[in-house]
Order: sequence, then structure tokens, then C-alpha cells
Amino acid sequence: MSDMKRLTSNDPETKSADAVAEHLEYLQAHFPEACVQGRVDFEVLKQLLGGLVEDRDERYGLTWQGKRGARQLALTPSTGTLRPCPADSVQWEPTQNLMIEGDNLEVLKLLQKSYSGKVGLIYIDPPYNTGKDFVYPDDFQHSIASYLELTGQKGDGGKKISSNTETSGRFHTEWLNMMYPRIKLARGLLTSDGVMLISLDAGEVHTFRAMAGEVFGAENYVATFVWVSNLKGRQISDGGPVGTHEYILCYARDAERVGQFQGSIKTLKELMPSVYKNMDYELRHDARGPYVVKNELYNTNSKFNEKTAPTMVFDIHHNFATGETRTTEIAERARFPGFEVAHPHPNARPGISYHAWRWSRDKVVKDAADLEFMNDRGRLRISTKIRDVDRTALKDIVIGPSTATGQADLENLGLARVFDTPKPVELIQLLLASAARRDAVVLDFFAGSGTTAHAVMAQNAADGGSRRYIVVQLPEPLEPGNEGQSAAVEFCDKLGKSRTLAEVTKERLRRAAKAVTKEHAMFVGDLGFRAFKLDSSNIRTWEVTGGDLPKTLFESVEHLKKDRTEQDILYEVLLKMGLDLCVPIETRTIAGKDVYSIGGGVLMACLADRIARDDVEVLSRGIVDWHKVLAPGGDTTCVFRDSAFGDDVAKTNVAAILNQHGLANVRSL
Repeated sequence: MSDMKRLTSNDPETKSADAVAEHLEYLQAHFPEACVQGRVDFEVLKQLLGGLVEDRDERYGLTWQGKRGARQLALTPSTGTLRPCPADSVQWEPTQNLMIEGDNLEVLKLLQKSYSGKVGLIYIDPPYNTGKDFVYPDDFQHSIASYLELTGQKGDGGKKISSNTETSGRFHTEWLNMMYPRIKLARGLLTSDGVMLISLDAGEVHTFRAMAGEVFGAENYVATFVWVSNLKGRQISDGGPVGTHEYILCYARDAERVGQFQGSIKTLKELMPSVYKNMDYELRHDARGPYVVKNELYNTNSKFNEKTAPTMVFDIHHNFATGETRTTEIAERARFPGFEVAHPHPNARPGISYHAWRWSRDKVVKDAADLEFMNDRGRLRISTKIRDVDRTALKDIVIGPSTATGQADLENLGLARVFDTPKPVELIQLLLASAARRDAVVLDFFAGSGTTAHAVMAQNAADGGSRRYIVVQLPEPLEPGNEGQSAAVEFCDKLGKSRTLAEVTKERLRRAAKAVTKEHAMFVGDLGFRAFKLDSSNIRTWEVTGGDLPKTLFESVEHLKKDRTEQDILYEVLLKMGLDLCVPIETRTIAGKDVYSIGGGVLMACLADRIARDDVEVLSRGIVDWHKVLAPGGDTTCVFRDSAFGDDVAKTNVAAILNQHGLANVRSL
């Protein structure tokens, strides 16, 4: 008999990624001798790893009170979900961008299945831990419930949100406990060549480097950018110099896969003429378009020669009259009528070791059009043509866009002083353009004023890129009595929105999209976003309601919460199955019920409240017929609402019909 498996809150399919379970599965597959009945025997594991195990008590590293708990927090699956908010969104259907309102720790957990290994660049501007900024409390057992209470979404208006002051006695500890699990989770989202950029000041930059060395591996540290944020400076202590700069640390998932950061020569010269002052090249043209001549083909490193790199040592012959290029072995000493010859060492003569060229012999012949040949007083000289004429290596000092520029960005959008220290759009654009591909997914889980999302849209419009953004912001309640938040409170009141930072962030994204359209009238790229809010799971857990067991038993008949829509449930299924939250969704009405096809038939769902026996045949056949038309490449999962079936017979019949036509993975919620 065919059956339909009912998914509960305890099933892996209804939870966010479980890192502990994944680690155990890996150990069971690779070290089965060390795994007994779901437990790891570390003594056996040590023996299997031999001398690779560090067994000393004293070793270099960073430790702090709560580190073990912070590590465990990153491994604990989330019990939440992301509820779609189309009314708060812009261009819901076509957009690929996401604005998520919620505690970024829980959101990062929920994104693990859908976005693992897919994010090309992460930029965050976390609390600098100055004693004035709020550091997220993670010392609660039931994270989603505490989050809802903290942000005033349940209970008596929310807990008091306070700063992490130096008088707390655990000043650096609290900050590390907040940052560690978030950085740990974020790393897992990066692509193999992805990078993470973190803005910090001098207060925690060294602490963060020690922590990040554990999370990423010290070998995956890429660079520290010095951003001169305020040339006028500010006195950072009673004595000593005036502070003018902040830092942007860069770490990679795998530093060996990270290419050179390159920026626009034109942009960099305009932003920082004192840093990029020697960037004037003569622009030339040939049949293939514009180019600049930058480097000679000779390899100046004598370590590369006929012994160490024999395939890179040969003669190049060029005919200026015909434009033809040939190559020969050095030993041949061939001469061709009308051709001039160049050796890989410009001063080569008998008895002198030959250097290598920077190109191979095959590449010289294949890409001769990208070489510039010149007769220099009877001697053939060869240089390379650079086709991407507006690119140069990025330096690790940034002078130009300042904190004042960030405020001006907000003022231009009618958002003056709603945020204290917004990062300049120009600064983030520079990082986006130089450190990530043009089609990268860009994540910022401390979204703040929304500068990163604004920068993604502006940079796409500037260079024709198709970058996507995912930004996350806590709906931190704004306090009317707080002088620093009064402008934001007034702004939310004018909009008729709740007084939270997340509402200001969303409005900034809407206005930024309009500003980009105004500045780039011909740009037709993605300027929208899908809004989601963190909430408890749609799937009801077994909890005795107010000590009332009969009431709990009655409510447990309906497995899903009554205040949730089909769309709420559908997007939780997407998250828990590891599908993109912007995956295409088609809808058809079959037997009077809405049926959804997600990702071209990878997932098919009918979440109607009631499926009668009389509907079973028509509904099941309709799903089968549609599935045949879709013809997805892999297996399809079909999902139904468990309580929709009047009895087990109807549920069993649906599963049986679908199974008969190759749809074997049928589930109910």
C-alpha cells in the first residue's frame, strides 16, 4: 500500500541545517571505526589520525568566557521560518533580491540549506563595541520566542535593548560571543572563491583577527584595508595622535582561489588621485578595439629559464610588413626572410642563460593580436596589450569617500540623520567592483541603513552587472526619548510604519532604487526586493497550552498554525528543502485547489485546507499531467497539508495515484 509520510517538527526536512548531524555523518562515512551507535569515540579517532592531533594543553589561540557556548550556538538548528511579506516588497515577482527582517543569527541558520556555497561576497559593518552600540543578546534558550519578545512582537512590548558598556565586566567577551557564531555560519555560505569583508575600528580589530583565524584558518586571511574615513580626525584618547581611519578586514573561503582585486582606473583616480597618480597610459586602437601597452613580454625573474621552464624559452619572429608572427626553438636559430627575431633575454649572447617569456609558445601564436611589436634601433621588442583598459590592481588604502559622504547619501534620499554613521555607497561600490564577480550574490547581515543593497544596485547600473543582494536587519525598536534615534522615530511616524530600524532600512531601499533609476535612465536591471520576516515555524510543536492538556490534544489535530497562509507554509518548505527563496513558482487551479510548481517541478505542493474524497482523483491526475509537461530532470517532492484530508483513505489514494506515475516522494505537513 502506498503511504504519505507526515512531516513533524522533529523531522530533519522541517529544520534548518543541522551542522552537528552533518559532521557526524561525515565521520561515519570516513572514520566508521570511531563511530559507535551515533556517538564518536575520540580515543579511536585520535589513533586513526595519528600525529595530526594536537594534544597539548598549551598552544597559541584566543579563548574567552563563553566560547564553548558560542560555538554550540552556531551548531544549534533554528526553530524558525521566514514569512513572506509581498506588501512590503518592491517588484515581488521578478526580483532576485532579499530584505530579511530578523535576528541575523537565526536568519543565517535558516539560509544554510538554500545558500550554502552560493554567496560570492559578504560585507558587514557590525557594532564596533564602543560601549554605546547594541550587542545582540544570545543568552536565551528558546531563540525565536526570545527574539519576538525582544523586538516587541509578543508579550508586553518587548525587552529593553541596552548597549554593551565597559562597566559590564565582560566587554570584549560579550562582543566575541555575539560575533563568533555569526561569522562561523557566514563562512559556510561563501563560494569557493568568495570573500568576507568586515568593517571595524581599532577597538576590536586585533581581537577579530585572532577569532577569524580560527573560523577561516590563518592561511585564508587576505588583506587589511585602511579606510581613511575622516581626514579631520577625532581624538581617540587623552594623549597620542588624532584618529583618521578605520579598517576593513578581508578573509576568504579559500585564499588560493581568490584572484587579484582590481578597480576602475578612472574611478580610483577620481576618488584617490594621490594614491593612483601614476596611472596615465596612452590609449591606442587596433582592429580589436582600444588597448593600453603596460608590460614587456620578457620575464624579468631569472629563476625562470631554459632549465626551470623550457617550454617558455624560444625565439619569436615577426614580419612588420605582413603582421605574421612565428616561433622557433632557440637551438634552431632559424631565420625567415622579412622577419625580425627576438630572444627571451633582450641581451642574449653565447654563454648567457636565457630567461623565459611570460607567455607560452602556443599562446604567443594564438594571441599574437594581443602583442605590441616595436623595432627599437634594429632590435625587436615585444609588449602586451591590455584590452580591459580601465582596470588596475586595488591598493589596501582607501582615501576619498568619508563618513560625511555616507550622511550625504542619506540626505539625498530624504533620510537625513536617521542613522548615525552610515557607510558611503561609493566605498561599498569600490569593494563590490573589485572583489567579486559581476553576477555574485552579495550578503550583508548587519544591514543598518541599507548601504550595501544601495551599492549593489548602483554598481549594477554602472557596469551592467547582475549582482543580487541579501540584507538582514534586526527590527530593533526605536525609542522616542533617545536623542540619537529621534530623527528615525519621526521618519517612521511620517511613513505610518512601526518604529523599528528595519522599517527605515526598507524605505531606504525603495528610495535608493528610484535614485538609481533617475541617475541611470537606461538601466533595466533588478531594483526590487522580496521582504521576509523571521517568525516561529509554521509547524506546530507539541507544547501543553497553558497547562490545558485537552486543549493541546484538540489543537494538535491541525498540524499547522491557524494564522499562517499557504504562502507562509510554501516558503518554509522552500527553505527547509534548500531551494532559493527567489526560485520561479507557477500556480494552476486543479479540482478547485491551488497547486504550485516550484523550480520547474522539483517541488509540487497543494496546501488547500480541505481535500474531499471526490477531489482526490481529479486533483491527483491533474498533478500527474502537469508533472509530465514540466518534465523536471530530477526527483520531484509532492507536499500536502495533512489535515486537509477528511480521512486516511483519501490521503492514501492520493499517494497511490502519484506513486503509480513515478511520483514516489509524497509528504504531508
